[in-house]
Amino acid sequence: MAEGVDPRSEIFDLSAELPNHWRDLGRRLNVTDSELDTIDANHDGDVKEKGYQMLLKWNQKFGAPSLDDLAKALCKIDRRDLVELVTPKDIPIDEEGAPDHGARRKGGHSEAGNVVKVKGDHNLIFQNCDVQLTGGAPHDLSVFPGKVRSPHSASLEESKKKLNQQLETKYSRLTKQVRPIPFIKDTRSIDKVFTDVGMNYKPVGEDEPWQRLNSHHEIPIGTIGQSRVNIIEGDAGYGKSMLSLRLVHDWCTRDQVDQCSLLSNIDILIHLNLRQLGGVASIYEAIVKCLLPSDSSIKESDVRQLLQNEDIRTLLLFDAYDEYPDKDKEGNFVSQILEENLLQHVKVLLTTRSSCIPEGCDELTGRIKLTGFDGRAREDYVRNVVTGGDEEATRKILTQFNTNVTLADVCQAPLLFVIYAHSAHEAEINIDFRSVTEFFGYMVNCFHYHVRNKAQTKATAEERAQFQKFKDNHDTLDRLSYEALCAENQQLTWDRDICARELGNEFYKRHTDIGILVEEEVINRNFPSQPDPYKTEVRLFHKLACEWYAAHHFVKRLRSSPSSLPGNLVDLMDPSDLQHVYRFACGLDPLVTPRVLDLLKQKKDCNSLAVLCALEQKDKAGDVLDTVSDLVSHDVHIRKDDSRLLQRTTIELVQRACQDEIPVSCLRLERCFKRFDVTSSCIVLKSEFRLPILKTVRVIHMTQRFTAGEITRDELLGLLQTCEGLTELRVDSLRFLLPLSIPPEMIPPALQRRNINVLYDRHNGLVYRLSFEHGKWEIHDQRVNQIFRALVYPLDSQLEQDWCIQGLKMAAEAGVTIKDLGFRDGSFSTVADNSQSIILTSGRTIPVLPTLQNLHMEGTDINLDMFIKILSYVKECPRMTTLLFWRSQLPDVVDPKQIPSQLKQRGLGVLSIELGRLDIETGRWK
Repeated sequence: MAEGVDPRSEIFDLSAELPNHWRDLGRRLNVTDSELDTIDANHDGDVKEKGYQMLLKWNQKFGAPSLDDLAKALCKIDRRDLVELVTPKDIPIDEEGAPDHGARRKGGHSEAGNVVKVKGDHNLIFQNCDVQLTGGAPHDLSVFPGKVRSPHSASLEESKKKLNQQLETKYSRLTKQVRPIPFIKDTRSIDKVFTDVGMNYKPVGEDEPWQRLNSHHEIPIGTIGQSRVNIIEGDAGYGKSMLSLRLVHDWCTRDQVDQCSLLSNIDILIHLNLRQLGGVASIYEAIVKCLLPSDSSIKESDVRQLLQNEDIRTLLLFDAYDEYPDKDKEGNFVSQILEENLLQHVKVLLTTRSSCIPEGCDELTGRIKLTGFDGRAREDYVRNVVTGGDEEATRKILTQFNTNVTLADVCQAPLLFVIYAHSAHEAEINIDFRSVTEFFGYMVNCFHYHVRNKAQTKATAEERAQFQKFKDNHDTLDRLSYEALCAENQQLTWDRDICARELGNEFYKRHTDIGILVEEEVINRNFPSQPDPYKTEVRLFHKLACEWYAAHHFVKRLRSSPSSLPGNLVDLMDPSDLQHVYRFACGLDPLVTPRVLDLLKQKKDCNSLAVLCALEQKDKAGDVLDTVSDLVSHDVHIRKDDSRLLQRTTIELVQRACQDEIPVSCLRLERCFKRFDVTSSCIVLKSEFRLPILKTVRVIHMTQRFTAGEITRDELLGLLQTCEGLTELRVDSLRFLLPLSIPPEMIPPALQRRNINVLYDRHNGLVYRLSFEHGKWEIHDQRVNQIFRALVYPLDSQLEQDWCIQGLKMAAEAGVTIKDLGFRDGSFSTVADNSQSIILTSGRTIPVLPTLQNLHMEGTDINLDMFIKILSYVKECPRMTTLLFWRSQLPDVVDPKQIPSQLKQRGLGVLSIELGRLDIETGRWK
């Protein structure tokens, strides 16, 4: 394909498909970073235009470049699905996804071979043949990009079958021995206790927005155009390992139930807990030692042969990367796989804490962020697992979370929610927690009291005293936890024998019995120098538990010899990752609070955390409340680019102010708002942090700039009703849309009486105000010098076009000058026969606009009849001075008699970037 690219050809339709891959594609096409940066800056917020301008720069820079280069570049960024857009229909695509000029398509057949129909198993793909699929799962061929597959040999199929049998036996035990509550030894099957947590997915591409997933079945494992590696991230206790087990269960039962998950297309699933794999040299060794029985006839060489075969669709599910002992060891097998130095064709799903994302995972890596239990997930779990469908008991438990800020925030972590929900149901308690320290102290007591209460009837006085002793005296565990958090890479596990010797056998046994300490078998990295290939390690049930015990030792050192603390303590125990150590310390002993606050001053973004630490004190001093009041009396900012620590602590500061009835003057959400969750009555940020129960906030100001999105009627009304003290809500954004109107009957009378100022600035020259009486928008603060601008894109949503048209009408009716109206890339369709409206390709119409000055049309081919129609519409707009065309095919000559005489008298300028200026007297371009 030697022909070059015509910048006006349909090839530039490709830019609409590249909103989040345009920069990477540009690099593959040898467009320089400085040129890409210029495009990025000149078209901020308009990713479609960035893609178009990048392709235009490539075309101009290389002068009729080959479409082959474009097709190959698309393959390199894993967008083989777009190759056919740039390939003539008579040229097939080869096994690498690029155009194959050696074979021309003829009536659906290839010169390279005959058409072979394959039924059922889509694994069979034959070289030198086109293949027509007539059965089986629809994803089989597109899921795994790579070379053309050849038939599996009988021995390979037998090996795969034997491996899967042994894997499924292992996985069956894993998924049926789940302990949702550490201090209750009863086990359940994962499908009986698993509830989907909140999940958001970010496809590949630096500009790609996060998308909400409704179920784990929607996790895009290996879909076409998606990345080879997907990372599941979330804070400790957010359900990463439970989700991994659920995915394993779904794969094991893929033939028993109708799965909507793409796991049904996976031939082999390898699930490895990386926490257990310290010192293991290869993935093949890990599989044999961790997943297969000791008497298995399958050897490492057999596993290698299966995993290296590109015909076999393999998924590697790596759990707990953040606790992988060798993650910082150069050349470890996980890094080799992630960096495509090993098993380049396999798909990878990896779980880790948000603060421990593997290095080198760039914009070509998909991300799934777990956001914890929302209101619906909490309700489902309590009703189905805790209360067994008892509606009254369910209501009592959920009410506690809906009315207590501390409880709602901390128990967003599913593990903590599960422990508290079961404890609250079992003991029928309702505690008004006022601090995180108070809550977690109660949680730890639950472990001790549960076992004590079960044994109380048969325990002697001496045994009951022992219970209390072990509950209250844990100095050695405190020290071990503190040292673990301060150690490099936070190695939060200990050798069982060493740990038992340090703690004392009786203390150790008691804490493993009640579930605070958890034992786990791992591969012995010292084997064969030590006789046993496996050993047992022990860890605390949750990272927060490690912070809890570490805080006790931290307090002890602050009391006795604060000068002995290392000078870089805030680097060793980073507040952005370990904020609860500092908060627990202040809650455990108010006397050390001044020293903790001095430490936090050494770290950036810790002002809000310092206030939260002070608030952990049981007897909140008046000066602390005065500090909170002073902070929220000014504008409180939460920005998209703030660190997670700053966002989280600012949110908690606002929540505490609301809880203590302190007015919050103005909450500014700068490019960080995502949606309002009606179910849980929470504002959800892009970081997935939540702001519930904002009853004392007076003004909320959202600045979204060019971020696309929408607030529905229900979300807007829910937000206004939840914020009981709100007097003004202002949204500043061009593409983040509010409802076009709200039927008055939908607006509650109480909300109408409050008469909240709801303002909407779309950055087009007008600010709108919502009338609660009519449910419609009005122009707010109308000024004589206001100027309105609007652009219409073909890919705009219906609501986006409706807002644009409504704004044009309101501006014209109010006499506001419409400086510019532009139609981009085919959004214009025609002019009505009576010349009174423009019709868009979407079918919507724009009426005559008396205050319109300039009309721009881009990327539209216009014949002579259409050109005259456009001039007739322009005649009806008395203030129009300029009609501009760009990248548009126009008639070479226009009969002057057909041009309305009013336009000649008005001196209208008709311009084309390519042709020049139209002489209205002669009908020719100059």
